[in-house]
Amino acid sequence: MSRRSFVLAPLIGMLILLSFPLGVHLPLVQNVQATTTNFTLYANFFGWNSSEVSGPNPTITVTQGDTISFRFFEDPADTIYYPHLFLLDIDNTTTTNDCPSTGPDKCSTVISPTQSPTIAPFTVSFASGTYKYYCTYHSPSYMTGKFIVMASTAPDFTIAANPTAIGPLNPRASGASTITVAPTNGFSGTVTLSASPSSGLNASILPRSIPSGSGMATLSVNSTREGSYSVTVTGTGSPGSHSTTVTVTVVMPDFKITLSPSSLTVAPGSSGTVMVNLTSLSGFSGTVSLTSTLSSPGPQITFSPPSVTLSSSGSVSSTLTLSAASSGGYSTPVPQGNYSVNVTGTSGTLVHSATIALTVGSSSGAGALPTSAIIGVGVASAVAVVAAGVYVLRRRSRPKT
Repeated sequence: MSRRSFVLAPLIGMLILLSFPLGVHLPLVQNVQATTTNFTLYANFFGWNSSEVSGPNPTITVTQGDTISFRFFEDPADTIYYPHLFLLDIDNTTTTNDCPSTGPDKCSTVISPTQSPTIAPFTVSFASGTYKYYCTYHSPSYMTGKFIVMASTAPDFTIAANPTAIGPLNPRASGASTITVAPTNGFSGTVTLSASPSSGLNASILPRSIPSGSGMATLSVNSTREGSYSVTVTGTGSPGSHSTTVTVTVVMPDFKITLSPSSLTVAPGSSGTVMVNLTSLSGFSGTVSLTSTLSSPGPQITFSPPSVTLSSSGSVSSTLTLSAASSGGYSTPVPQGNYSVNVTGTSGTLVHSATIALTVGSSSGAGALPTSAIIGVGVASAVAVVAAGVYVLRRRSRPKT
C-alpha cells in the first residue's frame, strides 16, 4: 500500500462515520430546498437543539412552495424539564401567540417529557424573507431562531384582481373586475380560470383560460338581493393553483333628501324659501312626492313643484316657500315664535325626511308685539272710543240754562 493510500483510508472512514446521525435522535434541522421536509426540534431551556452538533436555535431555510412539517421532543439532555410551546411567527407580531385563534402563525401544543406534538404538513405560501420561531414561554432570551423563506425559482404564475372591491351595486346593475395573470420564472403554460361566488351572488369570468401564462380576463358579478358577498377567482396551471378574492356589496336603489338652508327666519307678513334637494343613490330613478308637517299651525307651506322625477345617478330640486302672511277671512295674523317643519319625500315604499327650523319674528331688531298685546291694545282703543261717544251724547241731552 502506498503512503498516499495509507493516509487517505482513515480519512474516508471518518467521513463515513460522521455521515450517520449521532445518538438516537431524529434527523436535525438542516438548510434544505426540498419539496417535502420534516423538521425535528428538541426543546431545551438554553435553546432549541442546544445539545446537538448544530448548536442552539439553528436557522431553518425553506423555499416558497415547499411543504414542511414539524416534530417536537423534550431534549433528554435538559436536566430540569420545563414545558415549552413552539410558535412560527409568520405575521411578525413578535411572541404574541396567535394560536389557536385564526391567523397565519403555526403553533404546537405543549412540549413535555410525556408529550411530543407535531405540526401537520403545510405549504410555504407566504412572502420570502426572514421570520422567527420561538418558545412562547422562554423567548426572546433563550429559545429564538431564524426561519428564512427563499423566493421560489420554479416556473409559476401570479393572479390579481383590480378592483378587489366592487360596489355598492343596485340589483339591476352588474359590476366587473379585471383579473390579471402574469408568469414568473419563465412559466409559459396555460392557466384555467374559475369563479366561486358566495351564496346569492352570480359570477362569471371570460375568457376562462389564459394561454402562455400571461393575460387578462373580466370577472362579472350581480345579485338581485341586497347584501355583502365575495367571489374567489382561482387560476390553475401546471405548477398548481393560485387564488384572489373580490368582495361585492349590493344595495337597494334609494334617494337622499337635504335642505338648504336648514333654518330660516321670516318677519310677520313676509315669506322665505328653502331649496329641497333630492339625489339618486345606487341607480335610483323615479318620482318623489313632497309633503310637509308643522309642529303647530300658523305658517303656510307650498312646494314648487310638489313632486320631482329623479334619473339614475341624478339630482333635482324643488322650492319650498314658507309664508308668515295673515290668512283667512278675518286676516288672522301668524303667531310669532319657533316652528319645526318636517319635509318628507315619498316614492313607493321609500320614505325620507328632513327638518327646517323656522322662526317667525319681526324684520327689525326690536321684534314685534305678541298677539295678546295687539289684542289688548285693540280692546283698550275700542273702550276709549265708546267712552268718548257716551260723553258727547250726554252733553247734548242736558237742558240749557
